Amino acid sequence: MRRAETVRSAQRDRPLAALAEIARWPNALIAAAGVLVGAWWARPVLPGPAPLWAALAAVALTVYANSFNDRYDIEIDRVAHPERPLPRGAVNERQVQYLYLGAAVAAAGFSLLAHPALCLLSLAVLLLMTGYTVVLKRLGFVGNLTVAVLASLPFLYGAVSVGDWRAGLELLIVAAPLHLAREIAKDIEDARGDAPHRRTIPVAHGVVAARAAVLFSLALFAWRAAVLAGSTPRLATALIPCFVLCALAAKRALAARPGAPLLLKAAMVVAMAAIVLTRVPIS
Repeated sequence: MRRAETVRSAQRDRPLAALAEIARWPNALIAAAGVLVGAWWARPVLPGPAPLWAALAAVALTVYANSFNDRYDIEIDRVAHPERPLPRGAVNERQVQYLYLGAAVAAAGFSLLAHPALCLLSLAVLLLMTGYTVVLKRLGFVGNLTVAVLASLPFLYGAVSVGDWRAGLELLIVAAPLHLAREIAKDIEDARGDAPHRRTIPVAHGVVAARAAVLFSLALFAWRAAVLAGSTPRLATALIPCFVLCALAAKRALAARPGAPLLLKAAMVVAMAAIVLTRVPIS
Protein backbone atom coordinates (compact mmCIF):
# COMPACT_ATOMS: atom_id res chain seq x y z
CA MET A 1 0.00 0.00 0.00
CA ARG A 2 2.86 2.37 0.81
CA ARG A 3 4.41 1.59 -2.56
CA ALA A 4 1.14 2.48 -4.34
CA GLU A 5 0.98 5.77 -2.43
CA THR A 6 4.60 6.49 -3.38
CA VAL A 7 3.81 5.85 -7.06
CA ARG A 8 0.76 8.13 -6.94
CA SER A 9 2.82 10.85 -5.24
CA ALA A 10 5.54 10.56 -7.90
CA GLN A 11 2.94 10.82 -10.67
CA ARG A 12 1.46 13.97 -9.08
CA ASP A 13 4.93 15.54 -8.95
CA ARG A 14 5.64 15.10 -12.66
CA PRO A 15 5.78 18.62 -14.16
CA LEU A 16 2.90 18.12 -16.62
CA ALA A 17 0.66 16.56 -13.97
CA ALA A 18 1.53 19.34 -11.54
CA LEU A 19 0.79 22.02 -14.14
CA ALA A 20 -2.57 20.35 -14.88
CA GLU A 21 -3.27 20.45 -11.15
CA ILE A 22 -2.44 24.17 -11.04
CA ALA A 23 -4.67 24.77 -14.07
CA ARG A 24 -7.57 23.07 -12.21
CA TRP A 25 -8.46 21.09 -15.34
CA PRO A 26 -11.90 19.96 -14.04
CA ASN A 27 -12.90 23.63 -13.65
CA ALA A 28 -11.53 24.35 -17.12
CA LEU A 29 -13.69 21.59 -18.59
CA ILE A 30 -16.76 22.94 -16.77
CA ALA A 31 -16.03 26.38 -18.26
CA ALA A 32 -15.83 24.84 -21.74
CA ALA A 33 -19.11 23.04 -21.14
CA GLY A 34 -20.67 26.35 -20.05
CA VAL A 35 -19.73 27.89 -23.39
CA LEU A 36 -21.37 25.07 -25.32
CA VAL A 37 -24.46 25.28 -23.09
CA GLY A 38 -24.69 29.03 -23.75
CA ALA A 39 -24.43 28.45 -27.49
CA TRP A 40 -27.01 25.66 -27.35
CA TRP A 41 -29.43 27.84 -25.34
CA ALA A 42 -29.09 30.63 -27.90
CA ARG A 43 -29.33 28.35 -30.92
CA PRO A 44 -30.07 24.63 -30.42
CA VAL A 45 -28.32 23.73 -33.69
CA LEU A 46 -24.69 24.75 -33.23
CA PRO A 47 -23.52 26.51 -36.42
CA GLY A 48 -19.90 25.92 -37.39
CA PRO A 49 -16.76 25.86 -35.25
CA ALA A 50 -17.22 29.21 -33.47
CA PRO A 51 -18.59 27.73 -30.19
CA LEU A 52 -15.65 25.29 -30.07
CA TRP A 53 -13.15 28.16 -30.41
CA ALA A 54 -15.03 30.04 -27.69
CA ALA A 55 -14.90 26.93 -25.47
CA LEU A 56 -11.13 26.72 -25.93
CA ALA A 57 -10.89 30.41 -25.03
CA ALA A 58 -12.79 29.71 -21.81
CA VAL A 59 -10.38 26.87 -20.99
CA ALA A 60 -7.40 29.17 -21.58
CA LEU A 61 -8.91 31.91 -19.40
CA THR A 62 -9.52 29.42 -16.59
CA VAL A 63 -5.93 28.20 -16.82
CA TYR A 64 -4.68 31.80 -16.72
CA ALA A 65 -6.75 32.70 -13.68
CA ASN A 66 -5.70 29.67 -11.65
CA SER A 67 -2.02 29.63 -12.57
CA PHE A 68 -1.55 33.38 -12.12
CA ASN A 69 -3.27 33.15 -8.74
CA ASP A 70 -1.03 30.28 -7.60
CA ARG A 71 2.09 32.11 -8.74
CA TYR A 72 1.06 35.37 -7.04
CA ASP A 73 0.04 33.70 -3.77
CA ILE A 74 2.96 31.32 -3.44
CA GLU A 75 4.16 32.77 -0.12
CA ILE A 76 0.68 32.54 1.38
CA ASP A 77 0.28 28.98 0.09
CA ARG A 78 3.57 27.91 1.68
CA VAL A 79 1.76 28.36 4.99
CA ALA A 80 -1.93 27.88 4.19
CA HIS A 81 -1.74 25.26 1.40
CA PRO A 82 1.68 23.55 1.42
CA GLU A 83 0.22 20.59 -0.49
CA ARG A 84 -0.23 22.63 -3.69
CA PRO A 85 2.26 22.03 -6.56
CA LEU A 86 4.31 25.23 -6.19
CA PRO A 87 4.85 25.08 -2.40
CA ARG A 88 5.67 21.37 -2.50
CA GLY A 89 8.21 21.92 -5.31
CA ALA A 90 6.53 19.87 -8.04
CA VAL A 91 7.03 22.80 -10.46
CA ASN A 92 8.95 26.04 -10.28
CA GLU A 93 7.74 29.61 -10.60
CA ARG A 94 9.14 30.09 -14.10
CA GLN A 95 7.19 27.09 -15.41
CA VAL A 96 3.99 28.48 -13.94
CA GLN A 97 4.78 31.89 -15.42
CA TYR A 98 5.12 30.32 -18.88
CA LEU A 99 1.81 28.56 -18.31
CA TYR A 100 -0.21 31.67 -17.53
CA LEU A 101 1.43 33.81 -20.21
CA GLY A 102 0.78 31.11 -22.80
CA ALA A 103 -2.79 30.78 -21.59
CA ALA A 104 -3.36 34.54 -21.94
CA VAL A 105 -2.12 34.53 -25.55
CA ALA A 106 -4.19 31.42 -26.33
CA ALA A 107 -7.31 32.99 -24.81
CA ALA A 108 -7.01 36.06 -27.04
CA GLY A 109 -6.30 33.95 -30.14
CA PHE A 110 -9.14 31.49 -29.63
CA SER A 111 -11.54 34.34 -28.85
CA LEU A 112 -10.64 36.11 -32.08
CA LEU A 113 -11.30 32.93 -34.05
CA ALA A 114 -14.71 32.60 -32.38
CA HIS A 115 -15.91 36.19 -32.75
CA PRO A 116 -14.09 39.58 -32.89
CA ALA A 117 -16.17 40.90 -29.98
CA LEU A 118 -15.00 38.01 -27.80
CA CYS A 119 -11.36 38.99 -28.32
CA LEU A 120 -12.03 42.40 -26.79
CA LEU A 121 -14.06 40.80 -24.01
CA SER A 122 -11.26 38.34 -23.26
CA LEU A 123 -8.71 41.14 -22.93
CA ALA A 124 -11.03 42.83 -20.41
CA VAL A 125 -11.52 39.51 -18.59
CA LEU A 126 -7.76 38.98 -18.36
CA LEU A 127 -7.40 42.42 -16.78
CA LEU A 128 -10.23 41.68 -14.35
CA MET A 129 -8.74 38.30 -13.42
CA THR A 130 -5.40 39.94 -12.76
CA GLY A 131 -7.04 42.66 -10.68
CA TYR A 132 -8.93 40.03 -8.72
CA THR A 133 -5.77 38.18 -7.73
CA VAL A 134 -3.79 41.31 -6.90
CA VAL A 135 -6.47 43.37 -5.13
CA LEU A 136 -10.13 42.37 -5.35
CA LYS A 137 -10.08 38.95 -3.72
CA ARG A 138 -8.97 40.53 -0.45
CA LEU A 139 -12.06 42.76 -0.40
CA GLY A 140 -14.60 40.16 0.70
CA PHE A 141 -17.94 40.52 -1.05
CA VAL A 142 -16.44 42.48 -3.97
CA GLY A 143 -14.08 39.59 -4.64
CA ASN A 144 -16.90 37.04 -4.31
CA LEU A 145 -19.05 38.97 -6.77
CA THR A 146 -16.16 39.27 -9.23
CA VAL A 147 -15.61 35.50 -9.23
CA ALA A 148 -19.35 34.86 -9.57
CA VAL A 149 -19.52 37.01 -12.71
CA LEU A 150 -16.32 35.56 -14.18
CA ALA A 151 -17.49 32.00 -13.55
CA SER A 152 -20.79 32.77 -15.31
CA LEU A 153 -19.21 34.38 -18.39
CA PRO A 154 -18.82 31.12 -20.36
CA PHE A 155 -22.58 31.18 -21.03
CA LEU A 156 -22.21 34.64 -22.55
CA TYR A 157 -19.20 33.50 -24.60
CA GLY A 158 -21.20 30.67 -26.09
CA ALA A 159 -24.17 32.85 -26.97
CA VAL A 160 -21.99 35.58 -28.50
CA SER A 161 -20.19 32.99 -30.62
CA VAL A 162 -23.51 32.16 -32.34
CA GLY A 163 -24.63 35.78 -32.56
CA ASP A 164 -27.13 36.13 -29.70
CA TRP A 165 -25.57 37.82 -26.66
CA ARG A 166 -28.97 38.40 -25.01
CA ALA A 167 -29.52 34.66 -24.55
CA GLY A 168 -26.14 34.39 -22.86
CA LEU A 169 -26.95 37.30 -20.58
CA GLU A 170 -30.11 35.46 -19.53
CA LEU A 171 -28.07 32.49 -18.32
CA LEU A 172 -25.39 34.69 -16.74
CA ILE A 173 -27.99 36.42 -14.57
CA VAL A 174 -29.24 33.02 -13.39
CA ALA A 175 -25.83 31.47 -12.81
CA ALA A 176 -24.10 34.35 -11.00
CA PRO A 177 -26.08 34.04 -7.72
CA LEU A 178 -25.35 30.31 -7.58
CA HIS A 179 -21.64 30.92 -8.06
CA LEU A 180 -21.82 33.71 -5.47
CA ALA A 181 -23.36 31.32 -2.92
CA ARG A 182 -20.58 28.83 -3.60
CA GLU A 183 -17.83 31.43 -3.17
CA ILE A 184 -19.23 32.58 0.17
CA ALA A 185 -19.68 28.97 1.31
CA LYS A 186 -16.01 28.34 0.45
CA ASP A 187 -15.03 31.39 2.49
CA ILE A 188 -16.94 30.02 5.49
CA GLU A 189 -14.94 26.79 5.33
CA ASP A 190 -11.65 28.68 4.78
CA ALA A 191 -12.24 31.43 7.35
CA ARG A 192 -9.45 30.39 9.70
CA GLY A 193 -6.81 30.26 6.97
CA ASP A 194 -8.08 33.45 5.29
CA ALA A 195 -8.11 35.58 8.45
CA PRO A 196 -4.50 36.85 8.18
CA HIS A 197 -4.78 37.70 4.47
CA ARG A 198 -8.37 38.43 3.37
CA ARG A 199 -11.37 40.39 4.62
CA THR A 200 -13.99 37.85 3.57
CA ILE A 201 -17.58 38.04 4.82
CA PRO A 202 -17.10 35.43 7.60
CA VAL A 203 -13.81 37.06 8.66
CA ALA A 204 -15.06 40.65 8.59
CA HIS A 205 -18.69 40.21 9.61
CA GLY A 206 -18.94 36.78 11.19
CA VAL A 207 -20.17 33.35 10.13
CA VAL A 208 -23.84 34.20 10.79
CA ALA A 209 -23.72 37.03 8.24
CA ALA A 210 -21.94 34.76 5.75
CA ARG A 211 -24.59 32.06 6.13
CA ALA A 212 -27.31 34.65 5.59
CA ALA A 213 -25.50 35.77 2.42
CA VAL A 214 -25.41 32.17 1.16
CA LEU A 215 -29.15 31.77 1.75
CA PHE A 216 -29.92 35.11 0.08
CA SER A 217 -27.80 34.19 -2.96
CA LEU A 218 -29.52 30.81 -3.28
CA ALA A 219 -32.94 32.46 -3.01
CA LEU A 220 -31.93 34.90 -5.77
CA PHE A 221 -30.77 31.99 -7.91
CA ALA A 222 -34.06 30.12 -7.37
CA TRP A 223 -36.03 33.23 -8.36
CA ARG A 224 -34.04 33.87 -11.53
CA ALA A 225 -34.14 30.16 -12.46
CA ALA A 226 -37.93 30.20 -12.04
CA VAL A 227 -38.17 33.25 -14.31
CA LEU A 228 -36.02 31.48 -16.93
CA ALA A 229 -38.10 28.31 -16.65
CA GLY A 230 -41.24 30.33 -17.27
CA SER A 231 -40.29 30.54 -20.95
CA THR A 232 -39.39 26.84 -21.13
CA PRO A 233 -41.92 24.77 -19.15
CA ARG A 234 -39.89 21.54 -19.26
CA LEU A 235 -36.96 23.34 -17.63
CA ALA A 236 -38.80 23.80 -14.32
CA THR A 237 -39.10 20.03 -13.86
CA ALA A 238 -35.58 19.35 -15.06
CA LEU A 239 -34.16 21.82 -12.52
CA ILE A 240 -35.65 19.98 -9.50
CA PRO A 241 -32.42 17.96 -8.84
CA CYS A 242 -30.47 21.23 -8.92
CA PHE A 243 -32.78 22.79 -6.32
CA VAL A 244 -32.45 19.68 -4.14
CA LEU A 245 -28.65 19.97 -4.23
CA CYS A 246 -28.91 23.67 -3.34
CA ALA A 247 -31.14 22.84 -0.37
CA LEU A 248 -28.67 20.20 0.85
CA ALA A 249 -25.81 22.69 0.48
CA ALA A 250 -27.73 25.32 2.47
CA LYS A 251 -28.41 22.76 5.19
CA ARG A 252 -24.70 21.92 5.43
CA ALA A 253 -23.70 25.57 5.53
CA LEU A 254 -26.19 26.32 8.31
CA ALA A 255 -25.05 23.28 10.28
CA ALA A 256 -21.37 24.28 9.93
CA ARG A 257 -20.64 21.03 8.10
CA PRO A 258 -18.16 20.89 5.19
CA GLY A 259 -19.22 20.05 1.66
CA ALA A 260 -21.54 22.90 0.69
CA PRO A 261 -19.23 24.26 -2.07
CA LEU A 262 -18.96 20.84 -3.71
CA LEU A 263 -22.74 20.39 -3.65
CA LEU A 264 -23.20 23.82 -5.23
CA LYS A 265 -20.71 22.97 -7.98
CA ALA A 266 -22.68 19.78 -8.63
CA ALA A 267 -25.87 21.87 -8.73
CA MET A 268 -24.40 24.02 -11.49
CA VAL A 269 -23.41 20.95 -13.54
CA VAL A 270 -26.91 19.49 -13.09
CA ALA A 271 -28.47 22.82 -14.11
CA MET A 272 -26.37 22.90 -17.29
CA ALA A 273 -27.49 19.38 -18.15
CA ALA A 274 -31.12 20.42 -17.58
CA ILE A 275 -30.73 23.38 -19.93
CA VAL A 276 -29.24 21.21 -22.68
CA LEU A 277 -31.87 18.48 -22.38
CA THR A 278 -34.84 20.82 -22.34
CA ARG A 279 -33.63 22.63 -25.46
CA VAL A 280 -33.69 19.39 -27.49
CA PRO A 281 -36.62 19.72 -29.91
CA ILE A 282 -39.49 17.29 -29.29
CA SER A 283 -40.22 15.34 -32.48
